[in-house]
Order: sequence, then structure tokens, then C-alpha cells
Amino acid sequence: MMAETAQKRAPTEAPYTLPSIVLIEDDVEVSRSLAMLLRSRGSTVQVYPDGRKFLFNHMAHSGHCILADYKMPRLDGLELIRRLRALGDMTPAIMMTGFYSNTLRQRALDAGYSDVLEKPTPAEILIDRIVSIT
Repeated sequence: MMAETAQKRAPTEAPYTLPSIVLIEDDVEVSRSLAMLLRSRGSTVQVYPDGRKFLFNHMAHSGHCILADYKMPRLDGLELIRRLRALGDMTPAIMMTGFYSNTLRQRALDAGYSDVLEKPTPAEILIDRIVSIT
């Protein structure tokens, strides 16, 4: 009975632990809040304030999932994933954006993202999407 209950538990319920995540977000408050949420679910989170800083250090990342903003200074989320894929980094990735459209979604998927989420995204949906691609 206990094993059956544990198997039916949704991924967003404790004691499920998220994989390690690389968070690339230029908005400090959004970054802080997302990192806090992800850490509260057991994830190790590496935070970068923009795509260029992440690319400079990308060989050192140990994330099982990349969570990246679309609109960032110097290097947007689409160019970031294109460069990562060109370097052979196939880490599953989710792009977040406050500028969601079907066209942008398709461009992001074509560039190499596994999923695209509109900001703000409810915590349960974000967690479920991370779980589904890792």
C-alpha cells in the first residue's frame, strides 16, 4: 500500500527532488524567486545573469536542465541555445518569456529548446515541465 501511494504521488509533491538546474535570467528578482522555488524542491541551481556569462562558463555547468529567459541583454535566449547546440551541448532546455507567441514558440523549438513557457508560469507547471524533459 505504501509503495502504491508513493508511485501515484505527483512530481510536484514532496519528497520528489528536481535535478540540478542552470538558471539564466537577467531580472534579479525573478532569478531569486525561481532559484528559491527550485531549491525548495531539492534542486541544485547555478544562476547566471545573462547568456554570455553562461557561455563563458558553460563547460563548468553540471545542470541536467537549462532554464533560460528569452529577452536578455547582449545575447537573447534563442541565440544562446543555438550556440550551445553548435558546441554540442544537448542539455534539455526550457525557454521562459513574457513575450509568448506561437511564432516565438516555434522558433525556440526549432533552435533546440525542449519547451517554452510564458511568464509568469505557475510553480506546478514549471516543475512538471522540468520533470518531463529530464
